[in-house]
Amino acid sequence: MLGGIGAKGAASIGVLQSMREHKIKVKRIVASGISSIASAHFALGGEPKSLTEYFVRFFAKYQQELWGLAQLEGFRARQTSRALSNFSYFIRGVSFFRGNFAKISTLSWESVDEDLKEVFGNAKSADLKLPVVISVIDLSLKKEVLLGNEDLVESLKAGIAFPGLFPPVSIGGHDMISSTLYCELPLTNLKKVWRPVVVVDVPNLRDADPPLSAIEILAEIDQIRRVAIKMKLLGNADRVFNLESIKHLREDYGQIPRLVSLAYSNTNKLLDSL
Repeated sequence: MLGGIGAKGAASIGVLQSMREHKIKVKRIVASGISSIASAHFALGGEPKSLTEYFVRFFAKYQQELWGLAQLEGFRARQTSRALSNFSYFIRGVSFFRGNFAKISTLSWESVDEDLKEVFGNAKSADLKLPVVISVIDLSLKKEVLLGNEDLVESLKAGIAFPGLFPPVSIGGHDMISSTLYCELPLTNLKKVWRPVVVVDVPNLRDADPPLSAIEILAEIDQIRRVAIKMKLLGNADRVFNLESIKHLREDYGQIPRLVSLAYSNTNKLLDSL
């Protein structure tokens, strides 16, 4: 089970690479957010290094576009510093700009479709060598659901449809958004037949500075809420791999190669100790 907020979800690449080299038999991957893309790529037999480079380009492209909006609306120096290390704060900051109040999202899916096609081409869910289940929130049903047999690319888009950043994705007549809004790990809908369940937890470092604005307060509350839910749901797992070695890294694209490398070495140590 894989998750992670923002760029930290790319740590899944190192985790999966280590599991492949240790010949760990994976029956199924349940993922949320960016980890969904890493999981589907792994299930197609993809090369981890190529996906690391892809994620650097992917996050650089969209983060730079969002920073353009941030500078246009006058992000102060303190806000800029905090946004670099806190994805939730960054997204909320961009979403609350005056020019975005009338929009359902800051970015569209048009260019993302091209980016995902670069990696997955015309691949379908049936082409995956092992099942990949993507956790999303169904806005019609108002609950977290799992996507497994639906259109692969549309499911991946729903997995990263963070509110305020991208618009909801319509699948089967239902609007879907990323479940990372609720909890960064997809632990709600576990099935008994999936056990044993191994969860890879990517912790985030909380900002030591007190919040000084409405946006900072919202981001702080959001982070506290997500961590509280995650800690409660972790009790549903049979084993938890905690990647403490990457806790201190910021959530920006420049850290992705280091994120992957540390996650890989951390997972190697955990698997060697079993």
